[in-house]
Amino acid sequence: MFYDTKKNDHGLKYNPFKSCIVPRPIAWITTKSEEGVHNCAPYSFFNGIAADPPMIMYATNGKQPMGGHKDTITNIRDNGEFVVNIVSYEAKYKMNETTAPFNPNESEVDIAKLEILESKLISPARLAISPIHMECKLYKIIDLPTLKSNEYNGMVLGHVVGIHINDDVLEDGKVDLKKIRPLSRLGYLDYSVVDNIFEMARPEGSPRPDQVKK
Repeated sequence: MFYDTKKNDHGLKYNPFKSCIVPRPIAWITTKSEEGVHNCAPYSFFNGIAADPPMIMYATNGKQPMGGHKDTITNIRDNGEFVVNIVSYEAKYKMNETTAPFNPNESEVDIAKLEILESKLISPARLAISPIHMECKLYKIIDLPTLKSNEYNGMVLGHVVGIHINDDVLEDGKVDLKKIRPLSRLGYLDYSVVDNIFEMARPEGSPRPDQVKK
């Protein structure tokens, strides 16, 4: 099948776009408002975009609260800091709780009863339930096109200034993803978990990433 995205004439029950880009890692982002309220929300348009220096991106999209933007991007605009908490399979229900709409003065951290930890280099807190935290400073926000006046699409680029890794998920000097079982987003209401991992050798003569001279 083929459909024109401007016409959105796919003829299916649901828009298939998000189901074509899978699996998507989930950034469980914590921020702090100017009033000191801890905010927490998951975003699946998320990924790493550079390694040296380490940079990440996440995108927010869709309907926004009346007269403003979602708390996460509002807080990032205000103070330029956020934490990406990696979602393990163990944390799936807590993560799902924080997807509900709340008022700006309500804390998803409090409502979901999430234990928080202080960050080392920035103000927003980390989620104790997550095995990996990336402390980030805002690099740039890029406004993206939208089709409806009450919606907003924006991409946030962040510089990762510090990374916390739980010692329990390290094995032989490597992050053991089998211990984390990271959660990922698919389409519709579907999720997946990373629990089937295999290695694949590069072609002969190709340098490994850790062997490339800088």
